[in-house]
Amino acid sequence: MKIRIDNILLGTLWLLAVTLGASFWFNTIFGFNILSVKHWEYVSYLQAAKTPINSMFYVSFVITVFVAILGLYVLIRPRLRKIRLPIVRISNNKPVQTSQPEKNTQTDASTLDVTKSAEIQKTVPTAPSVPQHITVRPPRLNLPIASNMSTPVINKQPTNNTFNNQPKPVAKEYPEIQEIFASAGYTVKKNPIINGIKTALLAIGSDEVLWIGAVGIKTTELRAMIDKLSQVFSDTLDDIYININGFVLFAPDEATAEFQNILMFNSITQLKEYMETRKNPTLPEEEKDNFDAYSEYIDTVINYIGKI
Repeated sequence: MKIRIDNILLGTLWLLAVTLGASFWFNTIFGFNILSVKHWEYVSYLQAAKTPINSMFYVSFVITVFVAILGLYVLIRPRLRKIRLPIVRISNNKPVQTSQPEKNTQTDASTLDVTKSAEIQKTVPTAPSVPQHITVRPPRLNLPIASNMSTPVINKQPTNNTFNNQPKPVAKEYPEIQEIFASAGYTVKKNPIINGIKTALLAIGSDEVLWIGAVGIKTTELRAMIDKLSQVFSDTLDDIYININGFVLFAPDEATAEFQNILMFNSITQLKEYMETRKNPTLPEEEKDNFDAYSEYIDTVINYIGKI
């Protein structure tokens, strides 16, 4: 609907500009006012009486009509939206195995003896020379331990492996939230992981509307997720704005939340009552192709944003 209103306003403005230009041209060259009914009646009398009229009058009229129609076509012609999809480059570099030169097995005995002796000299460290004026400390004596002495008990502390074996928390799915938006007419998408946080909902609607929600996180974390999505949209879209709406259920920072544009709910019932008055408008037939392209683009962004 917004696109139609823009086309109507642009077409009206263009027709007014062409009319003013034509009026100025005919008044200056032929002394004819195209907005006057009497002048058109005078032209009709001349044509009925077969009085010759300057041929430039008809040529100017044809050119004016052609310019008006051409301008309307340029302004109102259907345009396909250009969406630049992000490209994920995955390197397929494989480690190159270098072939080692084969050793010559046919060696004589003298060469083998020299080689082995050289390797033994390299592996056995030579004892450092001690100056004569420095006395050498005698080796430490290994005294036997008395049997009546009790050995100290060392308390072993738990290693990090005990913590690693604990089960990690699994991101919970919320099908009741997805059902609320599906019943409201929105298209529910796969829940992506953004900034290491699993979302509870991601749904799209007509007029490039996107809803994103989470449960039990701070509003600052959801704001960072929205900013990341907005950055991806601005980098990959040309002249298309996507309106992102965000909400959080059971936000721990509800009392000190700074972002007024993020909705907060204390129960799923509150979210359901809120969405009952904000259902997705019915999509016209001529907008289905654009919505399908928008839906495919969001699917690509979901797969892309989970890899960055």
